[in-house]
Amino acid sequence: MKQINLHELKPGMVTAENIFSLNGHLLVPKGMSLTNNMIAMLYSYNIHKLRIEEPVGLSADSIEDLEEDFPFRLPEEERKKKKAEIARFKNYYSNHLQEFQTNINRLVDMNSTMSVDTLLTQVLGLLDTGGKPVNFLDMLVYMREYTGDIYSHCMNVSLLCNVLAGWLQYSEADRRLAAACGMLHDIGKAKIPKEILEKPGPLTPEERKIVNRHPEDSYNILSHHNVAEAIKRAALMHHEKCDGSGYPYKLQAHQIDKFAKIVTICDIYNALTSNRPFRKAMSPFSAIEHLEQDGLQKYDTQCILVFIENAANTFLHSPILLSDGRKGTVVFLNRGHLGRPTVQCGPEFIDLRTRPDLKIVEIIPAV
Repeated sequence: MKQINLHELKPGMVTAENIFSLNGHLLVPKGMSLTNNMIAMLYSYNIHKLRIEEPVGLSADSIEDLEEDFPFRLPEEERKKKKAEIARFKNYYSNHLQEFQTNINRLVDMNSTMSVDTLLTQVLGLLDTGGKPVNFLDMLVYMREYTGDIYSHCMNVSLLCNVLAGWLQYSEADRRLAAACGMLHDIGKAKIPKEILEKPGPLTPEERKIVNRHPEDSYNILSHHNVAEAIKRAALMHHEKCDGSGYPYKLQAHQIDKFAKIVTICDIYNALTSNRPFRKAMSPFSAIEHLEQDGLQKYDTQCILVFIENAANTFLHSPILLSDGRKGTVVFLNRGHLGRPTVQCGPEFIDLRTRPDLKIVEIIPAV
């Protein structure tokens, strides 16, 4: 094993360590035989030095085979670790979801004085399952059996808010407050009849009015409990848009609480990437494209740009399924079009910006 400069790399060299981007995303795992494509990718990430195993002297034919094998699969040891991480996460999630539902219903019925901080600590435990930090956006890919009911939705939005607040470099106290806002933002939906919430078809105008009352219902419920004002404002304002097109009060950007702006983005992303009675879940990239197409006018500029860039980065180099049935890997993110990256399918590179007929319909689980 030796450390070499990037310009000394040659196809066929084998990595002696995991190689990460500056934000901690795994670029190339340990034990991977490098290809020209991988080396070019490392240049784009300004990786200056790395450790490699001693050269193995691969033939030109072997190197060509490697090129066709990219996208790569995790080495078996990494796959085992990933499986264990997913199993721990699912176990913790399923064990706490029923308890979370019970406690939320108690708050709605005014039958509990439970500390919000206690409830939040249980939820945030998901981000440190088994004593190791968890990439929550990645974990959501493996949670397909959870169909987006209001309780799992509130848990997911809480965790997404905590993650986004971290990306925004908020203090630890404000990260917890953002998570609490996400955890309780839809509490008023617990009062909506199940037949409306789970209706597989379009809502009637009267049903839509009932659903659209939930921000005010959430605020009223929370007003009977000892919670921070920011939590109540986020519940009331999370459907407001910065351009005044939201509800219930059509507020403008300067009138909307900063934590509500975080909840809005996380609420929409989780709703789009979850199964609902009336539609299947979108892929993360389709959800990112939806947020991009909605325009920066509707969302806080800093919040939305930070979210979509980091969310897209989470799935860089992930295996994907295209709408035409081909499988490939995300190899490059296109600035300004993060929902339409460049993907590799076998030897072909496809810039999805130039292919409106194609889209990523699914992130394929790595294990």
